[in-house]
Amino acid sequence: MARRPRSYTEQDFEDLPEDGRISKAEQKRHIQRLAALAEQLAALPKKQLQKLPVDERLIDAFLELENISSFEARRRQFQRIGKLLRNEDETVLLSFLVPKQGAKKQAQLMRWVDRVIEQGDTAIHEFCKQYQAAERHTLRQHVLRYQRDAQNNADAESLQILRQNIINYVQQVALISE
Repeated sequence: MARRPRSYTEQDFEDLPEDGRISKAEQKRHIQRLAALAEQLAALPKKQLQKLPVDERLIDAFLELENISSFEARRRQFQRIGKLLRNEDETVLLSFLVPKQGAKKQAQLMRWVDRVIEQGDTAIHEFCKQYQAAERHTLRQHVLRYQRDAQNNADAESLQILRQNIINYVQQVALISE
């Protein structure tokens, strides 16, 4: 006996996450950004690497890079480091790289964040033109989540988290684009 198709109710759709799901392609791009971030972190002096407030396995993976000379092996090691970085707080990691950029560059990036939040697509387009590593779709999704929650009068803490996500993304893109 065949089953009759189930009719869906509004309650079925209320359980879905409001901010949507991250696509597989976006997950891959995120890992690529983390691998590029790992390359920037690997350029730090050994003493600074050991001071990173991260898992010991990650520090060991960075220190192993010194012994690897093969291009392909280094590439795989950076991918491994990128996967390990997924479990770490990006804000903390970026705080170790931000001093390399300088105060002037940081102020410029913060102006970009404010402008992108206020102006939306036009500012996103200009930002992506200036920083080639930027993904228009990813930045737009971060901004739309922030704007949606701001419109729905979300609490200040969740808005701050969403803003920090935009800041992290902009800083990552700026570091990779250099």
